[in-house]
Amino acid sequence: FRSVLLTPNVLGADGVSCLSRQIAPVLPEPVIVLSLHDDPVHAIDSSTRRQSAGGHRLRFIALALRLLFRCDRDTLIVCAHVHLAPVARLMAWRGARVTYVLCGIESWVPLRLAERRALRVGRLVAISRHTAQRFRDANPEFAGVTVDVCHPGLPARPANISVALEPAALIVGRLAADEGYKGHELLLHAWPRILERHPDARLWIVGDGDDRPRLESVTARLGLRHAVTFTGRVSDQELDALYRRCRFFVMPSRHEGFGLVFLEAMRAGKACIGAAGAASEIIEHGVSGLIVEPALDDVRDAVVRLFDEPDTCARFGQAGAARFRAEFTDARFRARFALVVPAAGVPPPLPAADRCA
Repeated sequence: FRSVLLTPNVLGADGVSCLSRQIAPVLPEPVIVLSLHDDPVHAIDSSTRRQSAGGHRLRFIALALRLLFRCDRDTLIVCAHVHLAPVARLMAWRGARVTYVLCGIESWVPLRLAERRALRVGRLVAISRHTAQRFRDANPEFAGVTVDVCHPGLPARPANISVALEPAALIVGRLAADEGYKGHELLLHAWPRILERHPDARLWIVGDGDDRPRLESVTARLGLRHAVTFTGRVSDQELDALYRRCRFFVMPSRHEGFGLVFLEAMRAGKACIGAAGAASEIIEHGVSGLIVEPALDDVRDAVVRLFDEPDTCARFGQAGAARFRAEFTDARFRARFALVVPAAGVPPPLPAADRCA
């Protein structure tokens, strides 16, 4: 092999999995993907082989050690999560080149000594300027270290078939107790006042997780059962239909490392509402959507505006679709990644990947 990708997951619907699936084909072939949590070994494609530790950290380290003596100065190692950085550093013992990818909130806190030492030897790439700055703020010893920025992308899709729009806003994401920052509860508390102006306004919540029962209780307590739908997990086809039918997408998340779901919405031609932070690098405020503070009044006012102004909402959606095609396709990501990681190349266009949420 010529390249190794270390990642927590590569087969999931989470952002790190999606990013890992996009990185692997860019790397010099043949490629080994070493994942911590995925299922047993099987081939991803003809030039990529995956080994998985099934969630066992010691097995993950053992798999890495088996590869160590095959890694040399001609090997490129890409580490897709800072918690795996010490393993990447160990694998680079014989001179392999290492690139560490800073994906989000795991890099926004003071890192452990072993992680900091690892990141000192290698190239750093962040998926957003916001993530790069939060990383430096939390780890001031890296204040003067170069951190390249490489925005992720998604596969391009044909133009959506025109369908009748419903008076609904859409949010997509895991309903996890440890990811309460995404803005689901904030939207629920804003919705009664939105209904005062738009009694038919609906909120569609796509995703599942251990916080769903609590959020459903909040919905009931606020008297919103008629206005809020929890769909749970849905198929790609069902999600495509929801994107087509909704008026706009909203996710006032406080702690997104990037926000691939905004790209999904823009690809579908939908206006977006996001919170200040990484979303500001995706959504052009007043052009393709609205950037707000994640506060009750700000979110309510933005949602009401897009329900009030359907022509503005449609114009934002068209601008977002154009911006997606120009800046955020997977082909654009591969070109960016090849620039910041010179050993990586730009492969032929890939078939559409699995949906990422």
